[in-house]
Amino acid sequence: MISQKIKWSLGLLLVVALIIATNFIDRNNYQRIQDSVASIYEDRLIAKDYIFDMQIEVHEKELLLAKGNDSTYLKQGNGSKNRINELIDGFSETKLTREEQRVFTNLQEEIEALFAIEASYATTPEKLSISSRLSAQLNSINNNLLQLADIQINEGKRQMQVGKKAMESVDLLTQLEIWIVIIIAIIIQIVILYRPTSTD
Repeated sequence: MISQKIKWSLGLLLVVALIIATNFIDRNNYQRIQDSVASIYEDRLIAKDYIFDMQIEVHEKELLLAKGNDSTYLKQGNGSKNRINELIDGFSETKLTREEQRVFTNLQEEIEALFAIEASYATTPEKLSISSRLSAQLNSINNNLLQLADIQINEGKRQMQVGKKAMESVDLLTQLEIWIVIIIAIIIQIVILYRPTSTD
């Protein structure tokens, strides 16, 4: 009778241990999925929004230059500079990859150069020569912004793949858990019901 109780206890302990072990594995996979989704939102979508807003600021500057509207360009200078600096600060708080950091550093340098050219633009009578320098600088900034936008898309895809792999892991482990529980149940039944035949 005691051996029967021990068999039952061992069988139940084995099932409980299996359930606890799979629970820890599932938690890890769900955490990876959650981190992947959070990263897509916080570090990709929000970063993409900052980039988009910077592109709008740059395009407004390009439009004013193309129209030859110097007075409006100069009036909007400080406000635009402050908005761009706020966007740069916001973007810098997102998680950056190495490549993204390199392009972002280059963007910051290009923007500082733009602000320096704009400052000289405000005080120089030769607007035409400085205007071409401004256009070239705005093109450089646009190129950096486009590179950053491409990085957001590529990193977003990578994070989606991480989440997808974690989901596939969860599916596989769930199927594996079911089969293991079935096999353990069969083994427990065999152990419990097995009665050695006595030889007389």
